[in-house]
Amino acid sequence: MKSAAHTYAEKAMQSIRSVEADPDCNNKDYGRLCLLFPSMVQVNGLRLTVAFFQSKGKSQKTLHQRYLQDLAATVDSTTWETGLRTNDMMDYRDLTRHVLQAAVWFKRYAEAILKVEAADGLDS
Repeated sequence: MKSAAHTYAEKAMQSIRSVEADPDCNNKDYGRLCLLFPSMVQVNGLRLTVAFFQSKGKSQKTLHQRYLQDLAATVDSTTWETGLRTNDMMDYRDLTRHVLQAAVWFKRYAEAILKVEAADGLDS
């Protein structure tokens, strides 16, 4: 039986590899989102960070939306949608914990595979 971390690692790897193979996708920008998302969740909370990414995705239909879709697939999209709308703080905290665990794998693979560094374009 696989642990949650193992499952998150596998799914994050698949997502990063698909981004890497997609010629229409800007790997560096997607990688920067992978680096930014965990810290944004810790500072602003999951709901606000997801709302921010969704607002960016609506205007551009780009990497923000793709990142949220990849992350949702990693943590189980049914849990994702219900967890963001719940009023039960225990469920919300559990979802936040799982999302952060998965986001760490996206961040690691963005650094290792997409060769994105923390200082890449964050000042712009």
